[in-house]
Amino acid sequence: MEELLNLLERYLPGYRQQVRGYPDLVVDELEEVFGHPLPESYRQFANVMGAQGGPLFQEMSSYDPIQGVAENYRLAPESVMPPRRFLFLFGSRDPLVSDCHWLDLDAPTEDGDYQVVLMPFGEHAWKKNLRRIYSGFREMLFLKAMTDICLPTFPHQVKFSGGHEGKASSVDEVARIFERGGFIRLPHPHHSMIFERPGAAIRLYRPPRGSRFYIHAGAHRLDELHHLQRVLEDNTDVEHSSSSPVR
Repeated sequence: MEELLNLLERYLPGYRQQVRGYPDLVVDELEEVFGHPLPESYRQFANVMGAQGGPLFQEMSSYDPIQGVAENYRLAPESVMPPRRFLFLFGSRDPLVSDCHWLDLDAPTEDGDYQVVLMPFGEHAWKKNLRRIYSGFREMLFLKAMTDICLPTFPHQVKFSGGHEGKASSVDEVARIFERGGFIRLPHPHHSMIFERPGAAIRLYRPPRGSRFYIHAGAHRLDELHHLQRVLEDNTDVEHSSSSPVR
């Protein structure tokens, strides 16, 4: 969580003063209700930002590990709950709302985290309406920080998508272009990527499965963004995109 807070602080100074976590003894309450050990990535989040997550979490419903997540496990009928291989992260209990995020504890990733999936509450929804969207919980937090807090600070932005059928440019090739242009890749996340340099930043998202990837770049200066755009267009076959599939 320290790296995440450092990122948020760079774009929204004072962010640390807006967060508050729960001690382990309180987080244990959720673990008892859930019935299984909590992943370390989630426990770290609960310790640092669970009670108050700041602006990054203002649009998320029921994310609080005790007042939101544990309450769902206490109150939601068993008939609408998925198996306990899924840990609820945030979202609405309304079965008509499909924005609920869960950790799939049967889908570990290389860095000791677990894939994040999107599915609604509802009987057998995990069999019919599950979509894998992030390769890990930490990755989700970093990408949401870039989308919701960091990139909005730049007045000029552009989006691309790549990895489409018949297209040759790969994530690694695009990443090398960014690094040759002076961007520094952050240590986190690992599967998706974040790049920064003075006056500009890039979010490169790729789903847990498949070859597609999505680029969202922002800059303070329009000429700098135009230069980045020309470099991508001249050296890759990525395509302009109006939006990213997840936030």
